[in-house]
Amino acid sequence: MAGGGGGGGGGEPKSTFGGGANVFGEPGAVDISLNLTALMDILSNLLFFLLASFGATIIMVINGAVPVQSAEKSDIADTKQSVTVNIKLAKTGFEVNATGSAQTPEELKALGRVLAMKGGQHDYPGLTEALYAIKQKYPKSDTVILTPEPGLRYETLIRTMDAAREREVDAVGIRRPVKLFPTVVVSTVIK
Repeated sequence: MAGGGGGGGGGEPKSTFGGGANVFGEPGAVDISLNLTALMDILSNLLFFLLASFGATIIMVINGAVPVQSAEKSDIADTKQSVTVNIKLAKTGFEVNATGSAQTPEELKALGRVLAMKGGQHDYPGLTEALYAIKQKYPKSDTVILTPEPGLRYETLIRTMDAAREREVDAVGIRRPVKLFPTVVVSTVIK
């Protein structure tokens, strides 16, 4: 068969896909060969550029101030003047303890208090006075870690936080608030 008939001989084989005719005898889709190498190069370069610019944006936002060493102030003096107070809030009362890195265990133990309930309520004024005594001894202290016992009322937790934050002091006939421990952290016991 000379003219490229259907079978063997020297012509091109017919395909239902690509350049040949489809099942209905219509011309098939044209074979297109895409060279995507250049496009992939552009996209990968664009991706690296975007990642680099994002990294530069983060670096520009981060505060890059370097602390300066000062001869007048010392961190050691600050740690000797500060402790962190731990208050365990139980259904039976308060347990106050202190932790610090520059104090001896005896100094920290002397700051501990157990405040039992008074008249069926927690002793909020007693807690404020105990914290005021700690603040007088360690004036740079500002943090209280509050660990409530499960099942306590929300109001009890809020009143404890209020008792730890400030105390009114009478100075020359004028009552003014004094900040005790403005930073209150609520924690939990891990079982």
